[in-house]
Amino acid sequence: MTPNIINLRHQLLKNTRQYFWQNDFLEIDTPVLQKSLPLEPNIYPLTTKWSQSQGILYLSTSPESALKTAFSTLKKPIFSISKSFRNLESASPHHQPEFTMLEWYTPNTDYTQTISQLQNYLSFVFKKFNFPFPHKPETISLSKLFSLYTHTSLPQNEPDLNQIFLNQIGPRLTQHPYLFITDYPAFMSPLAQKNPQNPHLSQRFELYLNGIEIANGCTENRDSADISNSFLKEKQYRLSQNLPLPKIDSHFAKISTQIPPSSGCGLGLDRLLLLLSGQKSLNQVTFLNL
Repeated sequence: MTPNIINLRHQLLKNTRQYFWQNDFLEIDTPVLQKSLPLEPNIYPLTTKWSQSQGILYLSTSPESALKTAFSTLKKPIFSISKSFRNLESASPHHQPEFTMLEWYTPNTDYTQTISQLQNYLSFVFKKFNFPFPHKPETISLSKLFSLYTHTSLPQNEPDLNQIFLNQIGPRLTQHPYLFITDYPAFMSPLAQKNPQNPHLSQRFELYLNGIEIANGCTENRDSADISNSFLKEKQYRLSQNLPLPKIDSHFAKISTQIPPSSGCGLGLDRLLLLLSGQKSLNQVTFLNL
């Protein structure tokens, strides 16, 4: 990284903490090593070993499990800035196996309120950086995007949905510089609460800035049986496809019943820095050199 990027990265971390501290969020220090993981679609871990243990250890794919454990006890707004790791993702200027994630949870809120929080956070950061991003946010449902750009309805399976989105919709999202996509199918959002008016949809959103996915949030699912069932379905799918299958975090489903009604968001700080710095590749804004 250049001296300028190093300084910009420092400013982003500093301003992010400043925003959440001044809004009475408690910062949680989360671990990287884990014995088990929540089993979510399309998320695969990197593994390691410890000389004092016979089992495999996993590098955290997100701080969610540790944060929700803390959240279940504190029941107050919390956030973390942590390293996360994911395997089997395609190499690209916007993907690295190691990345820095901002994640937060707020009690007694739903995903629409977290969207507002995210807008406030971005406005704060853009102002601190004197970043000219005047576009007003758009909110478009995923089904409307499919209708607009593919003239088809939403596929009812995740592989087809992801492939069509990647090939036909993703390249058009630069036409929507500040975009919240909402109403994701429930089958691809197991950790999000279902929409009470339509249980086939979830209360989940994703944020795209200049065509790049920056954040993912939802109203939190607190139904342990529903979460456990989704983990079991994912396990069966991975076994049938011979895909990596980490040890399942059974504690995660149990702790979900103990968190307050809430919503949360995970945001990729490296990608946000990419936008703020005007660079083209994550390799230019991190020290990671693989």
